[in-house]
Amino acid sequence: MLVNTDYLVVGAGASGLAFADALVAEADVEVTVIDRRGAPGGHWVDAYPFVRLHTPSAYYGVSSLALGEDRIDEVGENAGYYERATGEDVFEHFAEAARRLTETGRGRVLTRHEHLGAGSDGEQVRDLSTGELHDVAVRRKVVDARYLEGSIPATHTAPFQVAPGVRLVPINDLPAAAQADCSYTVLGSGKTAVDACMWLLDNDVPPDRIRWIRPRDAWFYDRRHFQPLEQVGAIMEGIALDAEAGAHAANVEELFERLEASGRLVRIDPAWPARMYRGTMLSARELAALRQIANVVRLGRVRRIEADRIVLERGEIKTGPDVLHVDCTALGLSDVPATPIFQPGRIVLQQVRHLSPCFNAALVAFVEAHRDDDVDKNRLCPPNPYASSIEDWSRMMSRTWRTEGRWLSEPDLSEWVAQSRLNLLRALPDHAAEPSVQGAVTRYVTHISAAIERLKQLGDASP
Repeated sequence: MLVNTDYLVVGAGASGLAFADALVAEADVEVTVIDRRGAPGGHWVDAYPFVRLHTPSAYYGVSSLALGEDRIDEVGENAGYYERATGEDVFEHFAEAARRLTETGRGRVLTRHEHLGAGSDGEQVRDLSTGELHDVAVRRKVVDARYLEGSIPATHTAPFQVAPGVRLVPINDLPAAAQADCSYTVLGSGKTAVDACMWLLDNDVPPDRIRWIRPRDAWFYDRRHFQPLEQVGAIMEGIALDAEAGAHAANVEELFERLEASGRLVRIDPAWPARMYRGTMLSARELAALRQIANVVRLGRVRRIEADRIVLERGEIKTGPDVLHVDCTALGLSDVPATPIFQPGRIVLQQVRHLSPCFNAALVAFVEAHRDDDVDKNRLCPPNPYASSIEDWSRMMSRTWRTEGRWLSEPDLSEWVAQSRLNLLRALPDHAAEPSVQGAVTRYVTHISAAIERLKQLGDASP
């Protein structure tokens, strides 16, 4: 039988474990984390073999356990920047985090268990190994760490028809399926497609043997503006650029023109309009490599792959038996609507500060431990939906800045944010005397109020 628990966390991925880790550190409670997968780590359990974080390891994972060694890479596309963990590194990090949580005596992690919802005698949980059902009495709250769970390459179903005999693989199978004499067609616009293209280029596939079907062109952050610790001034510079652009832009199009002109955001093809924004980032070296791929198809999404042609929304192109098609069309981040994070008997983990999933989960845990009223908790942690388009960027940034402003009037919360390993600006006080940092802070402070209001207006005006 499963024992009773104060909190039942459904999902042992990044958010679920970051929440449990922080809650046990802040409150004398018992936490049980369950997951359908056979190991903790969420989607990292099924990650493709060459995946890496697109952000530095320094502010990812659980708060109590460092990820990596805060090393600066010396070679490759990430040279000069802080290390980015491999998928295996992240998987091992969460395995260790789960072990440490169990060792506290106040936490347990149960894999191969799924949550079925409320039952007559508590929450119903099924042991997937045996099929046995258990009723779990939850004394405080059920924590939904799967609300934002996205679609990932290893488990999603291709949203198009595929004729028999067509060579189509998910990105997970690309290394095993690649052959010296074939050509490649990469399907997708986001980070996964970028990773597939970079793997091919890094493995000496000539750019002219890569065709890239991009239904939408995307904006990417320049990774130099997301470097922590000794390079934290670059983060402050990036935030100042956001505030300046937001304060002065007349419309969304001008906003992104300003962000691109400042170097904050980049497009793979500067000559082609980009409407997609998913918060991913590239280094200058990655950008230069991707720009070598000239055969880009912009005819919408794939509808059908036949033996000799690919049918798209707005036309068709030829293909053949010598082409390996790489499916990178999984949605990734979920587009579910925002819902209050704190609800009666329930916590629904979501984004609060943009692009900080582990920080957000730990933040929600801190607020849960130190505030009593759900209205006040939701004031400090309002949901901030993921962005998918350039119009969404305005709403997301305005919400982040308004929320961070509320934290400033809460001394205990401000102190926790400042000291959290998951806070990408943690090292900023150590560099406050540097002229470049002082200049960035001054520009941010000068423009932030106007930027919040202007971006709110732009967001409200967008469909």
